[in-house]
Amino acid sequence: MSIREQRQIIRRMLDNTSVIDAPTAYYALYHDPKRSTLATRVGKDGRPLGFAGRFQTGYDLFRPLVTMRCRSAEVAADLLAEILTPGRPYIFFANLNQLPLVGGSFQIENQRILHIYYLNNPRFKAPVNVMVIERPTEDGKPRFEIRSGGLQAVSGINWISPGFAELYVHTEPLARKRGWGRSVAAACTAHILRDGRLPLYLAETDNTASIRLAQSLGYVDSGARQLYAEVIYLGHPAPQRPPLESQEASGRKQETR
Repeated sequence: MSIREQRQIIRRMLDNTSVIDAPTAYYALYHDPKRSTLATRVGKDGRPLGFAGRFQTGYDLFRPLVTMRCRSAEVAADLLAEILTPGRPYIFFANLNQLPLVGGSFQIENQRILHIYYLNNPRFKAPVNVMVIERPTEDGKPRFEIRSGGLQAVSGINWISPGFAELYVHTEPLARKRGWGRSVAAACTAHILRDGRLPLYLAETDNTASIRLAQSLGYVDSGARQLYAEVIYLGHPAPQRPPLESQEASGRKQETR
């Protein structure tokens, strides 16, 4: 099955207009197909039961990103076994509700729970800062910087889909509390809006400074949670063997036949 056909199946499991599904949908549906590997499962009735995907990204060259949407742990284990190599490290990036389905497949080394914020357009007011300079990345994505004796604050885009774009922002520690992070984030937000997409921002629960920055620009919490975890793939979980007493009872039943 071609990746195009697989993506047609996956579309039936994701809401392409949903803020909640947007991060997973980007990788599953829009990431470069040459750097994407997918596995899908469809039931006898034609209803999709799940998908899992492995993606090469520029963020971590040694750990592919893995995402999925499955209806059961059994389907998740089977699909992950199709695309992952036991003993190899990966980045697991999926909706938090998928975490209970992968317990036997992954050794989780480190994990972060991210709040998905989206821009409430009427609340957005872009501050003007003449120090902000637009410097697009090599692949053409927008990037906004403030330099003062070196790079002090930067904001750009992690990924772009037809309806959404996720921005990031970083400010050097000694340059914080000057409003520079907010300025570059505002410039990037305005660019995404002009491009006809809804800006998204992902922030950890305990990163209060990041959350305050987002809220000051008009971003609101969607209530959705995305998991970012560093994991080791352990292989397909071994099937659960019945207790010894059950095995012995089964053997006695066979002997009496």
